[in-house]
Amino acid sequence: MVLTEEQIKKIENTIKQCIRNKFLIYKPETNHMPFHYRLLGRDRMALFSFIQSLNTTFGTSIFEPVAETLASLRFPFAKKTIYSRKYN
Repeated sequence: MVLTEEQIKKIENTIKQCIRNKFLIYKPETNHMPFHYRLLGRDRMALFSFIQSLNTTFGTSIFEPVAETLASLRFPFAKKTIYSRKYN
């Protein structure tokens, strides 16, 4: 499957915008982690926390829109859906 320049640009812009937004609105879930701070240091812990948050954001804000874009190349209709699994 070959992507057009327009599709490549759309995917690039989705990624760039997602990362920019994350830098603008990022707030750690907690500021009190004495064990982690002693073990890893505040700087490393802050970096780890940010990267973990970015990974979560990628899953919902990048991978899904990119998958939808790629699916639209092959299928006449592509849409993200929300589903839940029912466990017995």
